[in-house]
Amino acid sequence: MTKFLDIVPSWLWALLLVLALAVIGVERTQVLKARADVSRAQKAVSDEKLDRQAENTRRALAALEDLQHVLAMQAVHAKAQQENVNVYEKKLAVLDGRRRAAAGDAERMRKQFADFASRDRDQAASDPAACQRVADRSTVLGGLAARGAELLRSGRLIVEQRDAEVEVLLGIVGNDRALMGPAPR
Repeated sequence: MTKFLDIVPSWLWALLLVLALAVIGVERTQVLKARADVSRAQKAVSDEKLDRQAENTRRALAALEDLQHVLAMQAVHAKAQQENVNVYEKKLAVLDGRRRAAAGDAERMRKQFADFASRDRDQAASDPAACQRVADRSTVLGGLAARGAELLRSGRLIVEQRDAEVEVLLGIVGNDRALMGPAPR
């Protein structure tokens, strides 16, 4: 085997060795360059994932903020609606009390007119025909006056109740418009 090595001059062996080392060096450089390229690509993918996560987080926070704003608007709306209903119910309770008082007043007036008519009849006992006509007229007029006063009070209460209903409906419409209107930011 030494003869085979002696056939090829030593400078050629040295040259082959240098060439082999150069090829190995070039291959090693290309492998390192490829690893660096892979590392850069992985970093770019990682950066892209981080950017997407940041964007998704930003969108989720914006959606959460919008949801909180909508919930706050709904809470204000519900509170205003409840206040409108409470005011309306208080007005209805006041009107109902006044209606009962008016009914009591009407009944008292009816009794007073009946008592008046009864006194007229008792006093008219001396002239039966004329006094009976006066008594009958007095009874009819008393009943009509009491009924008229009762109708007047009832009509007034109905109008006031309708006013209260209109006020609560206007409050509800205004409240709904405030909820549906453009949101102040």
